[in-house]
Amino acid sequence: MNDEWVVAYYAKDPIEAELLKGLLESQSIEAQVSSNGMIGGVGELPADAIETSIKVMAEDYNQARQVLESYEKDDSREIFCPDCGETNFTNFELCWSCGKALASA
Repeated sequence: MNDEWVVAYYAKDPIEAELLKGLLESQSIEAQVSSNGMIGGVGELPADAIETSIKVMAEDYNQARQVLESYEKDDSREIFCPDCGETNFTNFELCWSCGKALASA
């Protein structure tokens, strides 16, 4: 088995990266987010300075790209938790932050 991690996506910032990591994990794809301490520079730094890479195992790369490409195509991919206000993907049934049920789309 290949234990190589490969970059599957560059998220616009660490927040999007963590949300996408959760999306991949909901599809049984193990993912890692590289640390990016630049989030405090939002608005002060060029956009590419806070880009955050998402890595997956090499054998999961193609499946991860399919999930991520679907994410990119979906214009209505975010909903807000009515309980805590956290942003969630529309395919989530429970809020990733507080665990409460999300309203049906």
